[in-house]
Amino acid sequence: MTTHQTGTAASDIEALPPDFATMVDTAQHTLAAGVRLLDEDLETAVLRLRAHLGLLIPEAERRLGRLSSAGIEEARRRLDADPGVLGPVRYAHCLARSVLTLCTHLGHGSEDSGTTVLRSSSEPWAPPTGTAVVLVAAGRYWDAVRVRTNVGERVIKRLGGNGGAVIQDMYGAALYWLVAPGTTDMWALPPEQVVPLGVATFVAVPPAHFTDRSRRLRWAVPLTATRYLTDAELLHGALAAEISATA
Repeated sequence: MTTHQTGTAASDIEALPPDFATMVDTAQHTLAAGVRLLDEDLETAVLRLRAHLGLLIPEAERRLGRLSSAGIEEARRRLDADPGVLGPVRYAHCLARSVLTLCTHLGHGSEDSGTTVLRSSSEPWAPPTGTAVVLVAAGRYWDAVRVRTNVGERVIKRLGGNGGAVIQDMYGAALYWLVAPGTTDMWALPPEQVVPLGVATFVAVPPAHFTDRSRRLRWAVPLTATRYLTDAELLHGALAAEISATA
């Protein structure tokens, strides 16, 4: 009599196609929960996201090649990042963004999986109208970078016309740049001077016409149709140079 083994061998698991719907769901849940994930849930999410990337990276390389636009190398960097440096929540968000990016590039967005993939690039956005300052959640339209004023003012000059709009908060002695979501996930600049703000954080945003110095919260570099987000790489380079110069 022949005995049939139950279960699935490791080699069979590796041969199974990726479950994109589950991957997207895990990543979206991690980002949506933000800092509210309990330690146990956060640990489970990280383990799952790392396993997802372990399948997605070779799949993306096989089907797409080593295309930088597919986020393959960025996914590798995030997978190899030190959770102790980034912090557990930020590390989980890094992994989740790469899972969504690779699923999107592999063609498994809303049409294929029945779920909605968070956009990897910023959505259209406009500042508040009227005279009220509004708290806006980071991580959807843009991420923000909070910089101490003494460093930030020099960075504005260094970037010149290459920089985007900048919010100045005179109460908190800080300047805020807006950058595309997910582009500061791997930054490791001194936190006492530079703080990336993503999912589960909020930024006080003034109306676009708040530009004069009498305002305690204003646009130090005005927001216009052609000046909005700042390139994250350029901003990182300018910040690193200014911090190094004053070290």
